Amino acid sequence: MRSPRKPFTRSRFLLALLAAVVSAPLAATAAPPAAAKPTVPGAPKPTLVFFMNPAGSPCQTQDGILKANRAQWEPLATLRYVRTDVAADREVFNQYGVRSLPNLILVGADGKEIHRYSPGIQSAETILSGIREKPSR
Repeated sequence: MRSPRKPFTRSRFLLALLAAVVSAPLAATAAPPAAAKPTVPGAPKPTLVFFMNPAGSPCQTQDGILKANRAQWEPLATLRYVRTDVAADREVFNQYGVRSLPNLILVGADGKEIHRYSPGIQSAETILSGIREKPSR
């Protein structure tokens, strides 16, 4: 005789959702293109990779900080968004081991990590100091 089915609780739902997300096939993405540094002709500038959930309030706040201070950091680095709602970006989350959002990582032209910021909202000053202190590769 079959046992009665357990009710679908919130925790069972979250576990099922997590299993579906983890087991989903991951698509590979190309490394972001490098651009020239304005101060040194021909030298590649690093890429500031912004891992975000566009629906999350902390990620929206971090995005606002980046946009408001674009004139300060844009000559030093290229910005690349990696979003939770883009299937092709899932591999990039795994590649850099990002589990907390928002998260910023400074990456060289070769795709290797130069500097990892602490997860959470970063001030414009913190972002700029991280870019300025790290040499581009």
